[in-house]
Amino acid sequence: MLRSSLFGAVAVVALAASAAADTPDGTYIGLAAGANWLEDYESWGRFEQSVGYYVGGVVGYKFESGIRGEFEVSLRNNGFDFVGTGSDDSDNRAFSGMFNALYDFDVGEGMALSLGGGIGFSRISFEMPGFSDRDWVLAYQGIAEFEVMIDDDVSLFAGYNYFVANNWDVFYLRSDDYVAHTAKLGVKYHFIEAEAPPPPPPPPPPVAAKTFIVFFNFDKSDLTPEAQAVVAEAAAAFKSTGSVSIAVVGHTDTVGSAAYNLPLSERRAASVKAGLVANGVPGDVISTSGKGFSEPLVPTGPGVKEPQNRRATIDLTGSAM
Repeated sequence: MLRSSLFGAVAVVALAASAAADTPDGTYIGLAAGANWLEDYESWGRFEQSVGYYVGGVVGYKFESGIRGEFEVSLRNNGFDFVGTGSDDSDNRAFSGMFNALYDFDVGEGMALSLGGGIGFSRISFEMPGFSDRDWVLAYQGIAEFEVMIDDDVSLFAGYNYFVANNWDVFYLRSDDYVAHTAKLGVKYHFIEAEAPPPPPPPPPPVAAKTFIVFFNFDKSDLTPEAQAVVAEAAAAFKSTGSVSIAVVGHTDTVGSAAYNLPLSERRAASVKAGLVANGVPGDVISTSGKGFSEPLVPTGPGVKEPQNRRATIDLTGSAM
């Protein structure tokens, strides 16, 4: 009967498996119930022991190494009668507190086979009509469990405990060992710590500023074929590098007055912007300004027709999108 019950409990757990995750590390709690069988006492004469029950709970912690430590509180209860007395309302109980240590062997995704043991104390009580006594004694046990995850934080387990409470005394007359075989089925809840959110992605690397120069004919603001090619190249660079803004600044040579050259430089900047827009650059990312002859590329005196000063600069700046 004991062997059949153990196999049946393991089968129930195995059929419930969904392999949600490996048995997790960290804190867990568990509840279990099952059947309990007692071995006959050697010094008490003959008993007719009935199959009893086990109920228990554990609080434990599993380390990354696979070792588990847990504290177990349990109650075992078996009815009995002396052969020939006809007594059927007698009970033999064991209320226990045990410190257990187990090792989990991974046997598949979301499953573990655990082997270990425990030591603690048990209060053995003996209740029968007209008599009642109890004794606290040292106890130890061997444990085997099979556990399977049915969700990320919930598992079912089936187990077997070989439990011994040493040399208990009742009625000041007899002493004996309480020896029990327990088949149990239970559920555990694992307190899984929430994973820290991933760090935000690093900011995109800045795009190095890139400058293009467009040159103009004397006293002109329209784009020459050569200037149109430079504008097209600047527009292509804007699209490929992920720049976010373009600054266009117009300039003139030193021929003429400042009042005349400032609007001319502004018209040159506007022509370049129009060329960029024609090449697919959004107009709202382009700023324009004119400097007249105040910032020459080649320093000259007044009234000098220097071709390199008749220009507009295109500066691509910003960060990658």
